[in-house]
Amino acid sequence: MTIVILFHKSGYLDFKTYYIHFVCRYLTHEFPKLVSYTKMLKLMQGILVPLCSYLTHRQALPDGECFCCFI
Repeated sequence: MTIVILFHKSGYLDFKTYYIHFVCRYLTHEFPKLVSYTKMLKLMQGILVPLCSYLTHRQALPDGECFCCFI
């Protein structure tokens, strides 16, 4: 789930490029048991509910930043 969250914050447009060219190249020390891209896609199917729960929780927490627009 951490890799998926990092993908959404990364600016990459597609997950395959992000996983193969960034995660497998630069994050091997943080994730020593990385799986293949195909296996990762299968694992991602099981994180939908926990990911939605996490994102809903994060949305409810104030982060100290406020943007106001007055027209």
